[in-house]
Amino acid sequence: MECGAAWRRLTARLTAAGVDEAVVKAEWLVAEVLGGRRLDVHALPRRRLTPAQAARLRRLARRLAAGAPLQYVLGRTEFYGRAFQTDRRALIPRPETELLVAAALEVIPRTGRGAAARVADVGTGTGCVAVTLALERPAACLWAVDVSAGALALARANAARHGVAARIKFVRRDGLAAFPAASLGAVVSNPPYVPTAQWQHLPRDIRDHEPRLALDGGVDGLAVLAPLVAQAAEKLMPGGWLLLEIGEDQGPRVRGLMRRAGFVNITVRRDLAGWDRVAVGKTRET
Repeated sequence: MECGAAWRRLTARLTAAGVDEAVVKAEWLVAEVLGGRRLDVHALPRRRLTPAQAARLRRLARRLAAGAPLQYVLGRTEFYGRAFQTDRRALIPRPETELLVAAALEVIPRTGRGAAARVADVGTGTGCVAVTLALERPAACLWAVDVSAGALALARANAARHGVAARIKFVRRDGLAAFPAASLGAVVSNPPYVPTAQWQHLPRDIRDHEPRLALDGGVDGLAVLAPLVAQAAEKLMPGGWLLLEIGEDQGPRVRGLMRRAGFVNITVRRDLAGWDRVAVGKTRET
């Protein structure tokens, strides 16, 4: 079969299955089996698929038509300009989390190896945040923390892929329990913050495939986030930074949590859609 015809047939199949963005996702799958770019599907429509490529396309298409996210079907996604292995062990990295990384890079020192350069990524998932920080801040000492052994294994694989596994310590614990008081310069986290009632209505490719542990934040969406704020206030050094990805309507509540925990210089940053997305606060200087 020629790749142009394969793309048209796959688009029709995905559309009939109710898959969002069927045209684009069909392009990705055809390009994947050809080992080329999405645009090649249209630039070289007469290129023929080998029998092995056609068989692989059918396998990938079945998963996508059944509702699996494209990133899980491809086994990778892009984050901060780099490719990360992605599968059901962890939440799919999203562009909003790049805003969290950008905020962290503003406060993590470029040089020096003191307490200010000690950074914990809590709920590391794929490791995309910890790995990116390690690459962008070579002087930093990083910990990737997660309660899921599967997520930590995936994070470790991504760290190895990008050559920073030796610079990141992988810790299977809940929150910041493994760290002494006043030992960290920054805590960065994309915790589960979706209220349970909203989780039940998420698109099926998210709700049925991505780990609920990484999404469901309890009744008010703050069941994990609120204790983490309190922990961070204890574990951060004076003048240390807490940076959190938050839900689109959680800015005022998270700001209040951070203020009551003793944080100062609290700001809530918005994403490109104008929603609250990243909360940043600092512990008091002594």
